[in-house]
Amino acid sequence: MHPRAMGVSGDEVHVIDKTGRVQAFTTDGAFLRLWKTPDASNGTPTAVGYGLDGRVLVPDTHYSRILEYTREGELLTQWGSYGSAGGEFIYPTGIAQAKDGTFYVVEYGEDAERVQVFDAEHRFIRQWGNHGSEPGAFNRAMAIDLDSSGVLYVADTTNHRIQCFDEEGTLVRVVGEAGTEAGKLKFPFDLALAPDGSIVVCEYGTHRISRFDPSGAFMGAYGTPGRGPGEFFGPRGVTVSEDGRVFVADTDNHRIQRIDLEVLS
Repeated sequence: MHPRAMGVSGDEVHVIDKTGRVQAFTTDGAFLRLWKTPDASNGTPTAVGYGLDGRVLVPDTHYSRILEYTREGELLTQWGSYGSAGGEFIYPTGIAQAKDGTFYVVEYGEDAERVQVFDAEHRFIRQWGNHGSEPGAFNRAMAIDLDSSGVLYVADTTNHRIQCFDEEGTLVRVVGEAGTEAGKLKFPFDLALAPDGSIVVCEYGTHRISRFDPSGAFMGAYGTPGRGPGEFFGPRGVTVSEDGRVFVADTDNHRIQRIDLEVLS
């Protein structure tokens, strides 16, 4: 029911829907297991990430905290509290962990349009960002990912762009601009990095998936509005497996669709 967020790790896909369920499937779509977040009455998580040890990381957006689970669904720990000070969260929407254990969390909310950085023990280190439309500012950022060279990619959703930063928060480049034409973006709700380093973007506003090379050059797009196979209606999530299969949370069609990376060339 309204799958909102998803991730893939190894041979498992984890999907969170509007009821607060986390469901695990094989990459071929076979159901494995499910569990529920502690509470979903205020709203549900909007992202799935993975720790270095394989644990499932869930920014519990409307409860201002991070949940960490085993792949089997055992809650290992939760951290964070409501607030706009460093180390607190308003609406955390994405999480990534670097090779050295550092966590990067993106969030939105009053006085909290920012990326926060934590060490492996969840201790606050630093933050950057503010509300706005200028380069380096955010307007409802909804996703974050990290490549092997340490570049962070943030889906700056209501600014209709992807912003790229180094690990210290220095802006490296901006990918995309507002528009519905090929190569432009309209409400990019999620992003994922493909094995070749390309950026795969889920566009809620155009009901399609777009792809850019690491430098930000447009490579291709796939999808049109609709209910049929290969069509999307309000997609909110995307993830890419190690072998280049693209999984899309086709939210308002209540399903997951899988496409090949090549169709985005």
